[in-house]
Amino acid sequence: MGQIIKLEAKSRGIGKQVAKKLRREGLLPAIIYGGGRPEATPISISQKTLKDLMHYHGLIELSIDEGKDKRMVILKDIQYDYLGTNPVHVDFQEVKMDEPIETVVELEFVGEPKGVKEGGTLEILMRELDIKCLPGNIPEKIVVDISNLGIGEVLHVKDIPAPEGVEFLNAPDETVVVVSEPTEEITTEEETTSEETSQENSEQ
Repeated sequence: MGQIIKLEAKSRGIGKQVAKKLRREGLLPAIIYGGGRPEATPISISQKTLKDLMHYHGLIELSIDEGKDKRMVILKDIQYDYLGTNPVHVDFQEVKMDEPIETVVELEFVGEPKGVKEGGTLEILMRELDIKCLPGNIPEKIVVDISNLGIGEVLHVKDIPAPEGVEFLNAPDETVVVVSEPTEEITTEEETTSEETSQENSEQ
């Protein structure tokens, strides 16, 4: 089982005024849904705590009202203000440890492609993969060695070994990384003439 983050939360009321009051106090309104429960559970969490979860896709143990209620969840969505910078609401999905869920996992690329050393350009087209697995099998990240990629070579989803108990949901032929051919600068006749004229002027 991967890392489990423990997070404190509090029960809250609902409504715009409640949400505004929470944000003034450094808290964020949030909800928990799923887990076979008929209704979502409104809670609040610390804004500072959320910063540690921005790119975390693993399990979170929510301790609500000092442990009176504990839930195992994953972070499902963060809503931001109209500027797209400040979080204003958070969605958690409650999970059951014996039921598969769909989530995402971060890709970490290691090594410098041999094609880059030869003058090629590395293009990373995907930094996360969609996965399906039991909550206890969610990997913290998937490390991908790209050092053997030559110029013109492509790494597809199907080229990445899936961890045990994890199913990739992306199309197998979807491109993850490519090392592009070197780009040559083409000097036009007009540019050459302009350069020669500038050089002659500087010599006079």
